[in-house]
Amino acid sequence: MFKKLTMSKLVILMTIFISVFSFSKDFWEKRNFTVNVTEDVTINGQNRSKRYIMSYNSGTLKLQITAPSVNRGEIYTFSGNTKTVYYPSLKQTVKQKVEKDEANILAVFNKIARINGKKTQTKNGDTFHFSGNWLTSITSKGYTVNFSDYKLSNGYYFPTKISVKDGNSQVIYRLSNFK
Repeated sequence: MFKKLTMSKLVILMTIFISVFSFSKDFWEKRNFTVNVTEDVTINGQNRSKRYIMSYNSGTLKLQITAPSVNRGEIYTFSGNTKTVYYPSLKQTVKQKVEKDEANILAVFNKIARINGKKTQTKNGDTFHFSGNWLTSITSKGYTVNFSDYKLSNGYYFPTKISVKDGNSQVIYRLSNFK
């Protein structure tokens, strides 16, 4: 009887443990997601802010601007080295080459898709740092990305704050409503 009780407790404990870890995943495991973003940029001491809905779909990033009002409705789509911009006030779509500083967050999402496991690892010159089960930063050539303030949403843990530092600039992304 004692062995059965101990064994049943062990089975229950293992079931709970497996359930928690199999249903809660990390944001980099999701190949398609949508999230609300507030972006604060500091370049050479000057600050600016904007808000948008960001959709990531297996290497393509789409930003639908919600603020400031002068840019509301603009849609930016980044795929590879191409940026497509829709300007609703002009009813015009323009294709351009992606500038290096614009591609940072897309590059970050494309890089984290290569992570396997939750241990510090280096891939193609990028070092992914973990503390416990959390991705805390990526150090790369020319920039550092920090991830913090993780939250559970729709079965995935995601950082509510991503900070990208690159020379004289810093961009802070505050994420919410992860789907």
